[in-house]
Amino acid sequence: MTAGLVLVAAGRSTRMQGLDKLLIPLCGRPAITWVLDALAATPGLAELVIVVNAENQEAIRTHVNEAHLSIPVTLCLGGEIRAASVHAGVRHLSPTIEFVLIHDAARPLVTPALFTQAMQAATVYGAVLPVVPVHDTIKQVDPQGRVMATLPRHQLVAAQTPQCFRRDWLEAAYARVPLDSPEITDEAALLEKAGFPVQTIPGSPENFKLTTPVDLATAEAVLRLRQKGRQCSA
Repeated sequence: MTAGLVLVAAGRSTRMQGLDKLLIPLCGRPAITWVLDALAATPGLAELVIVVNAENQEAIRTHVNEAHLSIPVTLCLGGEIRAASVHAGVRHLSPTIEFVLIHDAARPLVTPALFTQAMQAATVYGAVLPVVPVHDTIKQVDPQGRVMATLPRHQLVAAQTPQCFRRDWLEAAYARVPLDSPEITDEAALLEKAGFPVQTIPGSPENFKLTTPVDLATAEAVLRLRQKGRQCSA
């Protein structure tokens, strides 16, 4: 397989008190550098496209240059919504790319093993996403906040990235489904809406998304555990 990865780094971090969460230090290093480390240790990737915004593109370019990745790296500007940003990244991949990995840069604790598992599963199923079980009881509510139903927890999972798709399936989905459809919250939903089957694989509880300041403290705790007690600089 020939696989390329679109790393989505164009978000505005609206719930992170005005700070770009990708550039916030985790154990003394910007969060995005932990993702770049995982990519550098992942075999089988042919190229990388990083989707950025106008404010963080130069900082991210600097971190990419310092990472000395062994594959070609392209930076491109994202769109107004996430789906448009990912689409922009896919368009910048070489025509020879057969499988497309998509990962949110705001999940800095991703591992090379998860990238590899997603790629391998995609060669079998065509479209895959990692998931983790839902432990909370999930309620469906109406616009006034009244409970309409309690959803069966054993049938629910939380979607993660990296997601991986056959390039031809992904391109066909883009041709069939408007990017601004409210149902398109990730690329797996795009493929589902276009009629393609999507297979789940086990994700990881550590592969959570940085959304609020509390997540930063949790991420540092995980990194400390991974570093087996080595001193973590502020």
